[in-house]
Amino acid sequence: MSTPYDLPTDLSKVKKFEWDDKYDFPRDLVGYGENSFNPQWPNGAKIAVSFVINYEEGAEHTVLNGDLHSETHLWEAPGGSPKIQERAVNIESEYDYGSRTGVWRLLRLFNKHNYKYTLYAVGKALEDNPAVGISSVKNGHDVASHAYRWIDYANMSPEKEKAYIKKEIETIQKICGSPPKGWYYGRLSSRSQALVWEVYKEMGIELLWDSDSYADDLPYWVDVPAEKDEPNPKGMLMVPYSYGSPPPLSL
Repeated sequence: MSTPYDLPTDLSKVKKFEWDDKYDFPRDLVGYGENSFNPQWPNGAKIAVSFVINYEEGAEHTVLNGDLHSETHLWEAPGGSPKIQERAVNIESEYDYGSRTGVWRLLRLFNKHNYKYTLYAVGKALEDNPAVGISSVKNGHDVASHAYRWIDYANMSPEKEKAYIKKEIETIQKICGSPPKGWYYGRLSSRSQALVWEVYKEMGIELLWDSDSYADDLPYWVDVPAEKDEPNPKGMLMVPYSYGSPPPLSL
């Protein structure tokens, strides 16, 4: 069998997958079914459009952040091999554009046309340029979490990831005045959603939604594994993310 991926040749050294009752959410391939669901949007609206701006600049993989290698994700020529213990200054420069110029162009457009957005903010990016978060709040927009670093969390230990989640919440609260009520990783581990729910509960903060789903056109509820033995489980509201881009707004 051929594969485009560089997989290990000795599978005996690969740890077999084991279901984790604490962290693993079951898949739901049924959803709302044939007749779908009428969400009854306000004022009889037929569709609800949510604008989001992902703010990640400065929080990506780079040796300047103490990482082993450079970033390879979400730049104009993605892919290829990362630079090991070396700066990729062209990639850094493209991310710098987003923080120095690109984000402000978007914010000016949204404010001019009075369209509200959710800023999915990476904590490290806000620390490097807090004015982005401050301006968003000042102009009536929502600031939600995009994790503390814009990195892949797949191989991170649960303990370290929980520490990052807590640091992200504290960072947004410090800069923007309140903790994030929503969360979107984008590069999450199989444990991430359960860990986010767990940290919010431990900190006594309400988590209103999670957007690490692409599974539907409409919001939907899921059971949280850690609540399976609780008498009154609350579940988690999923607000599916979409890669679709909005139509351009004229200057």
